[in-house]
Amino acid sequence: MSHSRKRTSLSRKRRRELSRLRNEAEVLLAEQREVLGHAGSVLHEAGRQAKRLNSEVVAPRVNEALDGVRPTVDRNIERARRTADQVRLAAAPLVATALAGTVRSLERMENREAARQVRSFGEQRGLLKPEKKRGGFGRVLGIGVGIAAAAAVGYALYQAFRSDDELWVAPEDAA
Repeated sequence: MSHSRKRTSLSRKRRRELSRLRNEAEVLLAEQREVLGHAGSVLHEAGRQAKRLNSEVVAPRVNEALDGVRPTVDRNIERARRTADQVRLAAAPLVATALAGTVRSLERMENREAARQVRSFGEQRGLLKPEKKRGGFGRVLGIGVGIAAAAAVGYALYQAFRSDDELWVAPEDAA
């Protein structure tokens, strides 16, 4: 089945109507552009006026209201700070006890790294006292060597300044 296409051409009357319609649409589009441009100008001016109104009327009223409320807000903030400090003071011993217990439990479970981290956290917050360093063999040996060196220097000084030493010269009495 073959379809034969007839080529239809528009009548002169139809072409004139379409041309007139196109011209009217172009005129309408130009008018719309002009109206939109004018609306943009009006919006711009309205924005400027809103800014002026804000700076001249709204901002001063808001500042007045804030100035009236500010003392109350400041008092409440100070109360909240004092209460927080009191809560910290009351809770610090409880938290310190809990942290110390946690450290002991972790050490008993031989989880040294976790115990070290919990202890470090407590020390940083001032809840736990830093762990005292235990004296190892090296520390004891160092202290012993220091004492021996001090004794040797003391003995050498004693030998150098003995009163029965021949090199020692006593000051002469000028009579």
